[in-house]
Amino acid sequence: MKKILIAFFILITGILQAQPYSAFNNVRQEFYVFDNGAVHRLEGLMPISYKVGRSSLAYLDNQRRFKIYRDGAVNVVSDLFTTQYEVSDNLVLYRSANMIAVVDQGEAVILSKLCDRYLLGDSIVFFYDNNKSTFNAYYNGKTTEMETFLNMRENDLKFDSTVKVSDNIGAYISYNDQFKVFYNDVLETLENQAVRQFQVGRNTLAYIDINNIFKIYYKGQTYTIDAFAPKSYAVGDDVVAFQSSDGYFKIFYNGNLYTIGYYEPSYQVNDRVVSFEDLNGFFKIFHDGEQTMIDNYYPSKITAAYNSMAYVNKANVLRLFSKGKIWDVSTMNILEMHLDYDVLQYKVGFNAFKFFYNGEFYN
Repeated sequence: MKKILIAFFILITGILQAQPYSAFNNVRQEFYVFDNGAVHRLEGLMPISYKVGRSSLAYLDNQRRFKIYRDGAVNVVSDLFTTQYEVSDNLVLYRSANMIAVVDQGEAVILSKLCDRYLLGDSIVFFYDNNKSTFNAYYNGKTTEMETFLNMRENDLKFDSTVKVSDNIGAYISYNDQFKVFYNDVLETLENQAVRQFQVGRNTLAYIDINNIFKIYYKGQTYTIDAFAPKSYAVGDDVVAFQSSDGYFKIFYNGNLYTIGYYEPSYQVNDRVVSFEDLNGFFKIFHDGEQTMIDNYYPSKITAAYNSMAYVNKANVLRLFSKGKIWDVSTMNILEMHLDYDVLQYKVGFNAFKFFYNGEFYN
């Protein structure tokens, strides 16, 4: 595999600590980045697009040059040829013509010179190499060939349907209907028949097998959860929330099963956060094995990501739950707001962008 050294990643010593990033375009169409408490102007003209990762910010500038901001520096990765790109916690994946490559800890690694199907997780990429007719996984700096196809059928490997990745894990239904998982650099066959449904999250895979049995694969171990398929389920990072067939709302977290109650709530799972309505109609958060009471009603609009959840309550207060704590962030009229991982960005005026992160306010 060809590796191209990229100079914009400065010296890495010890364990790389991801910086909290966010970004915005102001009213003058200038492009700014929020980097660990400071706001810097990156471009005088609004980029065509940008995407925020946990350890880098990628964007196509006004002249379609593909750039990455990281560790206080902007560097050009490619000129005019990048057509698609994605970012995650640890990787930046980009496509130039039919070639795909990832930027991984200071190196750009070409994965395939002819590829039209791929999926990116935080530290993993699934991709089909058209030249070699192979289905591969890239993880931890190396590529593993998982399947070889001499004559690929049209229905083989439907990405985002029969092939899914999330964070550090991926799963797929093979061309001969085996259900397989790739986790910690190991490919394992879980079922010899195609499963009915499956979802993936960090360290976690939930699925309904051919016999309608609900199972969870977690950190290398498979748990049989229910002999019948759940009414609904959603998978996050180390967590699965589901409405069981017998009417109970339950949460599987870190290898343990929590029964919340006998009722059918509104709920959603985003990364490490489960937002749900309790038996009394109150709004609660399940995070890191603990339940936190948020409000006395379940809001219609919730924004959640990573360890955080934000919403505007009935009193017009912007509230944030993050890492087990609750803050009333602003009572001003909120024009826009979103989360970039645990960084809350919100707009309160014509050109007034503000940030809240780790209990601190930033302008």
